[in-house]
Amino acid sequence: MLRGALESGLIRTLVRRADTRSFPVVVAAVAFAATLTMSVPFATLLVTAVLMAPRRWVAISLWSSLGAALGAALLYMIFHHLGWANLFAAYPEVVRSAAWRDASRWLDRYGVVALLVIAATPLPLTPALMFAAISRLPVAEVVVALWMGKLVKYVVYGWLASAFPARWITRAHRRLMTL
Repeated sequence: MLRGALESGLIRTLVRRADTRSFPVVVAAVAFAATLTMSVPFATLLVTAVLMAPRRWVAISLWSSLGAALGAALLYMIFHHLGWANLFAAYPEVVRSAAWRDASRWLDRYGVVALLVIAATPLPLTPALMFAAISRLPVAEVVVALWMGKLVKYVVYGWLASAFPARWITRAHRRLMTL
């Protein structure tokens, strides 16, 4: 129930600001909030934002990657200060999950590069952030890795969302006409 209310509130914020010049910055703020609360997947909000302003998909993707990276970096700092014992007590299901094992193995082996790859894919980022915080990876490198990973992912999502309705329908129409 809380997730639905938060998600609808974030979408209402996007709708109210879709026609403003500051829309990409608003999307960045929404990305920050969605990432920090860990309750709403931002990718759906990004696609919604791009569909509201498809010509601004590049700016929306750039700004939202920064917002999401800053939200994830703040989570990293929170997890870092909580420590292992508090993380295990607060999130026992995450610490016991397969995502945790995968993230810890990747981060042990590849360090910050693994965090970049995880941020660039649809894999869950929270377990990786928790393990990275406990591993005490350098904060500046973590922020850059998160931003670059989110940038790659959100540029792909933004481009696909901006190209979806018109280009895909036109291509389908052309194919149907050649049959």
